Amino acid sequence: MDNLHLIPLEQGHAREILGWRYPAPYDFYNPPVDQHFETYVSEFVNPLYRFHAVLDRHDEFVGFCSFGIDGQVPGGDYQRDALDIGLGMHPDLTGNGQGRTFFEAILRYGIDEFEPDCVRLTVADFNVRAIHLYENFGFQAADAFIDSVLAVPYTILLRNFDRSESKPYA
Repeated sequence: MDNLHLIPLEQGHAREILGWRYPAPYDFYNPPVDQHFETYVSEFVNPLYRFHAVLDRHDEFVGFCSFGIDGQVPGGDYQRDALDIGLGMHPDLTGNGQGRTFFEAILRYGIDEFEPDCVRLTVADFNVRAIHLYENFGFQAADAFIDSVLAVPYTILLRNFDRSESKPYA
């Protein structure tokens, strides 16, 4: 998985995401299967949430991300001005060392497109794989809380960005 690029998420991508199924314990991220399918599709393509498809060099859909409020979880402290990023990689691609390339493409796009001073990630505590990846990119735990809806523990990670850095993505 190389030469990744992002485009605004389309309805076809949203429909595909809603069929993804992750193995335990990552099944926590499985999209709901219920009568609100079309509502979920319309939320994915709502410009307010800034969802993007992540495509490989062959334009194969390998994952998605959002920039903004969708990356926030009920119960967290989001008062600080920061770009929230949410993301998901196709289940068939997870757990085999491709997370760094995937996240770097998303982070690069987010910094270039939105020019934030700070980027924020909110991660379920059990997802140590993701937390470790983000720490390798210089993110640091800034807060911990329990989701006010599902009672799941989360960590908020932050990283400040200086546009003059020679390698702001690594």
